[in-house]
Amino acid sequence: MKKEIIFILSTIVFLNCESEKKFSDYNELDFYEVQGIINYVGSNKNPFDSQRIKDVSFSYFLDRPVPIKGIEKNINLFELDARFPMYESSNGYPLIVLVHKKDENISFYGQIGILENLNDKEKEFLSQHFKNEMQKIKKKMPEYIYNALTKDTVRETSNSKQ
Repeated sequence: MKKEIIFILSTIVFLNCESEKKFSDYNELDFYEVQGIINYVGSNKNPFDSQRIKDVSFSYFLDRPVPIKGIEKNINLFELDARFPMYESSNGYPLIVLVHKKDENISFYGQIGILENLNDKEKEFLSQHFKNEMQKIKKKMPEYIYNALTKDTVRETSNSKQ
C-alpha cells in the first residue's frame, strides 16, 4: 500500500513538471514577426537566478480590438539585449514578437524595435502609446528639463496644439 501511494504521488509530480516549450524547441522558419509592446518586465520567481533572468509580458497584434497577450518566462535578457546593446528591455518599449504560423497564441520575445511595415492601425496605436508614455515622463520631471530633452526630438502635431 505504501509503495502504491509513493508511485501515485511520484507520477503526479512527474506529470506536473512538464516545462514550457522554448523558441529553440521549434523551427525558426515556423515563425513570423509582428509588432508588440512590452507590458511588464519582472524578476522570475527563482531567487537564485541571475538578475538578468526575467519574465516578460507583452501584447501583440496591436491592430486588433483586443491585442493578444503573451508571456515568456525565465529569459536571459543579457543575451537578447547584447545583440542590441543600446536598448534594455523595459515596460512600454516596442517589441518585435515572433508568432508561430500555425498557432498565433504561440509567441516569443524577438527584439526591441519597430517593424518597418506597420499598418495604419498599428501606427496609430504606437503613436498614442508613445504620447501617453511622454505624458508620464513629463509629469515626473521639471518642465524646463523636459523641454530641453524634447526640444529637437518631439514634434507636436497640429491636432495636439489645439
